[in-house]
Amino acid sequence: MYIQEHHIVTTRILPNPTRPMGRAIGLLLFVFTFISCQSDEEHLKAEPYQVLESIVSSQDLFFEDALNTLLKIGDVTEEQIKPYKKKVDMAAMRARKYKAHIIKYHTTDPHGNPVIASGVVYYPKTGNPRGVIEAVSFNKVKSQCPSKQLANLQVIMGMAGYIVLVPDLIGCGATESMVIPYLYDENAAKVSADFRLAATELVRNIYGRSMPTWTLVTGISLSASEALALARHYHKHPELGVHVNQIWICGGVYNPKTVMEHQLRSRYSEYAFLPSALYSINHYEALGLNLQDIFRGELSQHYEEWCTGGMELFELSERLGSDISQYLNLDFFTDSNHDYQKILESLSKLTTPHDWVPTCPVHIYHARNDTFVPIASADELVDYLRSAGVKVDYVVTEEGHIENIVAMGSDLVEILYK
Repeated sequence: MYIQEHHIVTTRILPNPTRPMGRAIGLLLFVFTFISCQSDEEHLKAEPYQVLESIVSSQDLFFEDALNTLLKIGDVTEEQIKPYKKKVDMAAMRARKYKAHIIKYHTTDPHGNPVIASGVVYYPKTGNPRGVIEAVSFNKVKSQCPSKQLANLQVIMGMAGYIVLVPDLIGCGATESMVIPYLYDENAAKVSADFRLAATELVRNIYGRSMPTWTLVTGISLSASEALALARHYHKHPELGVHVNQIWICGGVYNPKTVMEHQLRSRYSEYAFLPSALYSINHYEALGLNLQDIFRGELSQHYEEWCTGGMELFELSERLGSDISQYLNLDFFTDSNHDYQKILESLSKLTTPHDWVPTCPVHIYHARNDTFVPIASADELVDYLRSAGVKVDYVVTEEGHIENIVAMGSDLVEILYK
């Protein structure tokens, strides 16, 4: 069972990566919320698969290998994790051996059509699972999705004995022939919830155990709003029997209209996700836009290959540069343009809805000077949640987007590895 009392601290503004010890003490209270105290249970009898289609492969995963892989091919550098090296070393000493199961399962695309998707179930090889972490994948790149790149920051955070669930999401893995639906949070939530059902079948049939009902939901960058949507999905569907007791999100695009308008005004963004988002919306909303009216320069000739998940977004950002006027036709984005109004209407529908109130604490991280996603995106969400009486831990730092993500991961590691 889980102790269900919730303890939380208030907003803190942190000027640098070095975290005060008092903050760690407050976060340690989380342990009493999340750690399972269940004893060994009788092994359950196997049952036929309903949502799980197949187990593609299974392989061992170790913390050191995961970290080395992350540093080698990920977007996190050794310099960026240097302030948190002690926590990383502590995690390495206490990490468990894991079995990573790549699976295929039944879910739906953004239009509700049935598809067979994929993802990875990370299961600790020693001892009872301490709980469940559902990490919505932030990596919207076909070649680096969870089933193709087993190691990522979100997995490392949970390698202390927790079952970690990371679906590929639509457009990656088994569905890589499809367009990645950027900003389609509700579909990401449905796909992730179905993945948990498939993982539950795997855990029962392979390990003879039931899946813990309490879960921690986390997402970073483009997956932060998707993680919030997953928690909302469980709240709206109590029949699933899943109880979210913590939400940890960082650097998210909770209001894509706000983010786009901010970037259009400033003409600046270090992270060129707008072209892929516009391509995705045009595809799934059938807006009928002529993208050559929107894109400029090389992008106008190569958007079919560059905006569909074939190119890593950091690589695309490097290629296009930070001045969005060099690759977007700013004359298109005017109030008098009917096509632009169609985009704004679509983005409004894709905004994190303010129609529910989380019943658990929500930890939100954002960098004050985030050059990827403006902090206004997080400020709006925090204002709503607090006005609704939600316990919000809002951590604002002076770091950059990537450093802020590492900071959240570092804090989560500190408490999960106790």
